[in-house]
Amino acid sequence: MPEGPEMQRAADQLAEVLLRRKSQLVKFGLDGLSQYENQLAGRRITDVRCRGKAVLLRFAGGRTIYTHNQLYGRWYLRPRGDSPQTNRQLRLRIDTNRHSALLYSASDIQVCDSAELATHPYLTKLGPEALDTGLDASTIERRLRERGFVNRGLAALYLDQGFLAGIGNYLRSEIFFVAGIDPTLKPKALDRNA
Repeated sequence: MPEGPEMQRAADQLAEVLLRRKSQLVKFGLDGLSQYENQLAGRRITDVRCRGKAVLLRFAGGRTIYTHNQLYGRWYLRPRGDSPQTNRQLRLRIDTNRHSALLYSASDIQVCDSAELATHPYLTKLGPEALDTGLDASTIERRLRERGFVNRGLAALYLDQGFLAGIGNYLRSEIFFVAGIDPTLKPKALDRNA
């Protein structure tokens, strides 16, 4: 599954071709979403951001496309009308006058208004963003000591997006390796002075 850095990179690349541009075409490849195609076509994309492992594409008028790649989803960016050679299933296509943003194989795509985003079950449970430049060691240390986290094993805790958003298997492994911490420990067993 793509982790936070890969999804942030995808969001940055999407922003390069979509941000502040009008969508010429929006096409969904999942049932139940075609009703939004005409509502979103012709609208300007006003924000592209990553939250945890999700990408949010906000359109003028207040609607946002929420996408989570899950295990197999992948974004492709192409000149408008060009499609990659792939056996994947196209789930979302957004064309501007110059580019096509194509999301293949993702199974979690939703169109939300502001109120729905504010109560979205995935987004509301996310902890601090691992890639947030304002995140510091004291914030993580404080969270490790919180009641809901202090008695959980570190290996499982660092995969919990509610503890720290955007971390997956490879980042978790690297964090413990570089820090020299046994991932089978619980936060309560860590020495603050080590």
